[in-house]
Amino acid sequence: MLRDLKQRQPGHPLTRIIWWHLCHALCVVWFAFSYRFRFFGQANIPRTGPVLFISNHQSMLDPIIVGIGSSHRQFYAMARATLWNTKLLGIMMDTLNAIPVDQDNPDASTMKRCIEVLKQDHALLIFPEGARTRTGKTEPFEPGLMLIIKRAKPTIIPVALEGAFDAWPRTKKLPKFFGRIACTYGEPIEAEKLLEMKPKEALVHLQTTVENLRLELAESIQS
Repeated sequence: MLRDLKQRQPGHPLTRIIWWHLCHALCVVWFAFSYRFRFFGQANIPRTGPVLFISNHQSMLDPIIVGIGSSHRQFYAMARATLWNTKLLGIMMDTLNAIPVDQDNPDASTMKRCIEVLKQDHALLIFPEGARTRTGKTEPFEPGLMLIIKRAKPTIIPVALEGAFDAWPRTKKLPKFFGRIACTYGEPIEAEKLLEMKPKEALVHLQTTVENLRLELAESIQS
């Protein structure tokens, strides 16, 4: 039991792992009540080794959504650097493994940090579209994703979200209180398979995989 907990964030203190689980439990209650949340494919997530979650980006709720179903692999994720302007919020972001990124002026240090955490056998969540979708569909992936895959060689887990765009589109300041949201974790993809392709081909392959998962998810939550 204790060993299993420590594997969720290798090298981190147990208190930090338990704090994540407390936040996770609160979010589970919230999403089960408000959004009738469902998730699929949790067994596809490796329990050890570097894992890169790549997900479509529909709303500000997305990191929470991905985290609810992947509690056995607590991940790092990038967040707007301005969130650290408030001291208390900044401390909370640190305890939840957020990596600050300046979206207007991104620099190499953010990329370096992402590669570093993967090489330490952690999990990392990335939204390769770079920004929340304007249509609900999965938009083209940014090329920086392939650099991370090349340098860290993680196992890639494609993730699809559906319903979050309706719950909180980027045009709204606040989310809806009720709705239907679901998340699915696709089959693992080895880095070597992608690195055998040309970078643009690999990016299209990943985007298509995530979008196909999203379309399947849309059908399942409507039935």
